[in-house]
Amino acid sequence: MKIPIVYDEKNPKYMLLDAIFKIIDDDETKSILSRYGLKPINSYKKAIKIRFISLFFDIDIKYVVNEINNSPELRKQWNIKSILNYNKISNLISSLDTIQLLEFTIKLINQRFPKGIRGRRTILVDATSIKMDINLNKKYYSDEELAKKGFKIGYSKTHGYFIGCKLTLALDFQTGQPLAMLIHAGAYSDQKIFPEMLEELKRRRIMSKKDIIMADKGYVSYKNYELGVMDYKIIPIIFPKDNMKLDKIFSCCNYPLEVYNGNMKLKKLMEDITSTFKIFLKHWKLFKPIRASIEHFFKLMKNGAGHSTYHMYTFESVEKTAILNVLLTGLIISEVTFDLKHIQQLSEM
Repeated sequence: MKIPIVYDEKNPKYMLLDAIFKIIDDDETKSILSRYGLKPINSYKKAIKIRFISLFFDIDIKYVVNEINNSPELRKQWNIKSILNYNKISNLISSLDTIQLLEFTIKLINQRFPKGIRGRRTILVDATSIKMDINLNKKYYSDEELAKKGFKIGYSKTHGYFIGCKLTLALDFQTGQPLAMLIHAGAYSDQKIFPEMLEELKRRRIMSKKDIIMADKGYVSYKNYELGVMDYKIIPIIFPKDNMKLDKIFSCCNYPLEVYNGNMKLKKLMEDITSTFKIFLKHWKLFKPIRASIEHFFKLMKNGAGHSTYHMYTFESVEKTAILNVLLTGLIISEVTFDLKHIQQLSEM
């Protein structure tokens, strides 16, 4: 039996939802919606609100629409001025362009977090599996059937074998701000994702020279260390596997002296990067608590923002829901302090 949506102004969950809806209603959000072609603006605002409510309370959109239509108090509180049409809301959400939605999400999140971070930035990279509501034990799917639907079989320690996707996120360690995201079907290799994420961070002008990019052992390869230091001039703290030799890693990340050719600025930069990289990687175990921050973000996504199993059956719809999930979680974090205590409290509401 579904629980009715009964507004309670003293309930922390409703208070947080109110704060998020104020963001959706403000002039800056309207401007961003317009900039990325999400018009008519008021219709998209309503659609995003409805989708957020369904994610927040883990209930389907149709039920949310019925509850709001039957409650003048909810419509007044959440600034929904007319009776909703489920088919129109559903079609509007389905018609969302994935790229437009992604760019809107990143831009809106950027507006909600502090600007002008000085010094070396620490960016955390990790992935979470997205399981679609398709039971492999009940029906066999051939490779041809999966390909037609855009599905791929993935594997995770949590889900075992499943049909779904992988969401990879880059997160600012200090603020909890989502900086960039990539979505791949099935069990796409983390080692291949790492270069893609570096390029995405560079494309968005988020990553600067000497920034720390931190990831767990799944992303490790000698090539990724070399790529980070030599090509992107960042400090890639990818936790090494037990059988990896640090000397071999470090040997991949040194320019021959003739490359500098009198360029003392480049020489000084690379000396700074390589010396810091070597010190940090030798003591990589000290960074485990820092990297765990991104797991707190994913925990909030799963327990507090509806990111568990996606009840949908196309790759495009999963992509859009994952993006909205990140947007909702990012907006939640923008309203609180990003630390373990607060995230646990929010996850358990």
